[in-house]
Amino acid sequence: MEAQKIIAYNKENTNAVRTVVESAVYFLLGVVICRGIIFSVLAPFGCSFVAACPRKRLFFATLGTSLGYIILKPHDAFRYVAVAVSIALVRWLADDLKPISSSPLYIPGAAFVPVFASGAVLLLVSTSTITDFSVVTAEALIAAGAAYFINKSVFLVSTGRRLATYSQSELAALVMTGCAVVLSLGNIQLENISLGRILAIIIVLICARYGSVTGGAVSGACTGVVFGISTSGLAFISGSYSFGGLVGGLFASLGKLGVCVSFVICNSIILLTCAESELVLPLFVETVIASTAFMVLPRELERFITPVFLPKESGRGEQSLRNSVVMRLDFASNALKNVEGCVNSVSRHLKKLYAPDIERVYSATAEDVCSNCGMRVYCWERQRNATREDFARLSSPLRTQGFIGENDVESLFSKKCCRSVELADRINSNYRDYLGGMEAAQRVGEVRSLVAGQFSGLSEILGDLASEIENYKSYDPDSSARIMEYLHSKSLMPVECGCMIDSSGRMSVEIQLAGRARVRKQELCKDISSICGRCFDTPVITEIGTRKRIALSEVPVYDVEVGVYQHVYKNSKLCGDCVNCFSNGFGDFVALISDGMGTGGRAAVDSNMTVSVLTKLLKAGLSEESAIRVVNSALMVKSEDESLSTVDLLKVNLFTGKCSISKAGAPYTFIKKNGHIIKKTSASLPIGILGDIRCSVDKAKLSGGDVVVMISDGAVTSDEKWLEKLIRDFDGTGADLAKAVVNEAIKHRNDGHDDDITAVAVKLIEN
Repeated sequence: MEAQKIIAYNKENTNAVRTVVESAVYFLLGVVICRGIIFSVLAPFGCSFVAACPRKRLFFATLGTSLGYIILKPHDAFRYVAVAVSIALVRWLADDLKPISSSPLYIPGAAFVPVFASGAVLLLVSTSTITDFSVVTAEALIAAGAAYFINKSVFLVSTGRRLATYSQSELAALVMTGCAVVLSLGNIQLENISLGRILAIIIVLICARYGSVTGGAVSGACTGVVFGISTSGLAFISGSYSFGGLVGGLFASLGKLGVCVSFVICNSIILLTCAESELVLPLFVETVIASTAFMVLPRELERFITPVFLPKESGRGEQSLRNSVVMRLDFASNALKNVEGCVNSVSRHLKKLYAPDIERVYSATAEDVCSNCGMRVYCWERQRNATREDFARLSSPLRTQGFIGENDVESLFSKKCCRSVELADRINSNYRDYLGGMEAAQRVGEVRSLVAGQFSGLSEILGDLASEIENYKSYDPDSSARIMEYLHSKSLMPVECGCMIDSSGRMSVEIQLAGRARVRKQELCKDISSICGRCFDTPVITEIGTRKRIALSEVPVYDVEVGVYQHVYKNSKLCGDCVNCFSNGFGDFVALISDGMGTGGRAAVDSNMTVSVLTKLLKAGLSEESAIRVVNSALMVKSEDESLSTVDLLKVNLFTGKCSISKAGAPYTFIKKNGHIIKKTSASLPIGILGDIRCSVDKAKLSGGDVVVMISDGAVTSDEKWLEKLIRDFDGTGADLAKAVVNEAIKHRNDGHDDDITAVAVKLIEN
């Protein structure tokens, strides 16, 4: 009996301590999370936290949130305190009403309605810094979304599950909640060096190191967008973190040092290009501090984080799982499209509010010069309209000359100004500031446009993945298990294996291996064909970091005979054209030509980068359009100088003969079919010019014996009739045809200008 009393007493003490600790945690989180500010004036996250916390901790969360708003003193602090208290009262009364509280819209609605209603009321009575209905709506939507993610994260943490067991949607909820917390820490600064941004960079580096390209790019986009919209003037951080995370992921195989160096270089390039001079040093110091902290992180962290990026074990309910994945990918794709629209809408509104205006040049000048002038009463009270017209007449010489002098003031003013020299000097100074503001706004607008376009690109990627998964009608777990057993017997360290069967009954196999073990392609193909009872084609192996992805498809109906030939400008060592031909492992053949701007080394860098990245993305399963958009973004942020290249991409399905021809600024493609020539052209621009690139796409159906000829710009002359005749009459191998096209193109150049020339001839043959 005494023992039972002691146990009960200890449990009561433990529960009491736990209650005190949890209450203190919710109180402190309420104080901290209020510091998260977006668009420089809005701070809705404290209200979201009150709407999302458990009812038993509601009092302490509300108390901490109210104290946080009072300490922080954001704009409309009284309004946010009132909203937080009203949300707490609604929660206290409505949580017991199960039909209401059990709805998935209850928590987001509890945050949305008070935030929206209070903002709308203050907007109507004009007692708030909020000046537009769209800003009120955006703030309420952000509060609702944050409440949903925080509530889900609180539930996940309370379950005590390991991080590696979380689903993708659960990890997304944690990521969004983490972004809100990191943003709240962003206002803790010392000499403009932000603790929140340092923490954000460490997170991006960790995700790039252990999550490779995907982890780095996604974490960079999330944290970058959060800080980009937090304060005016920091929109370029979105591109900085996104690009740094992407490139850091590409160099993940080089370890921590490779990730850090690549991130610092990319971040520094964008800082020097986009940041204001006073921000460059603090932001660079933040990057160095975060990189140093990342380098000294303990090795135990790797064992904790790595499982998060590993694929989860697949169960037998593949049909319902497939449907669920497709549905979520579609939903996420549509959500990203909406995010792009929201960012563009709010950006347009803020641009109207804060865009540089030449009228401010004159108003600032009048404030500085005229405020202490004895003629102020006469000029600005009795003759106010005439004075404003006098200033307006100065706009024309300012725009044409870039400055004005004393003579301009005396000749254009309708009345004599006793401070014409001082007035002219002050107008010139303010006009230079105006031009600088215009240039900065343009640069920030370019970065914002690029990042907003990347939301659309991510949306397309998710949509492509959804379509690809939907095309697979069934999954063969038995074959996957046998292949896994076989790979273990060969000491190849398999991570995952999937055997998918499409609507035509064809099987494709995807394998992921860890480590750098050597793979014998022919032996692997023969053994897996025997295991599955099907005849597979030569596997395609793609290496990313320390992982290998192996893709096998059944032997297709067609094969290709490929010929490639190049002429280099003035026989130099570097060619501005780059070409690659490969199979993606899913029964598709891809031929790719890129022509960099100009000739020589610079053109070779642009074209090789385009082909290299496109090859990796296409082998990873991305569609042509999505891959081209990603490369377009990479070219735009690669350097300060203009970088552009053409893309000519042929993709042929070797099972059906269907092909697509995607072009971005590329010249003609010729198809020889049944003795006739079909010329495919496009009206698209090269990549690397515009943030939102759209390539042209043509479709065709090929059969055995058909030939496709692709050329670079150097082969284009004033008349292509000779080329059509050459292709129509030629009867030989693809290699001979490509060589003949290049040689004839050299002969037909009558402008006296040499150029890089590339030709690719692809002949479809029965397998």
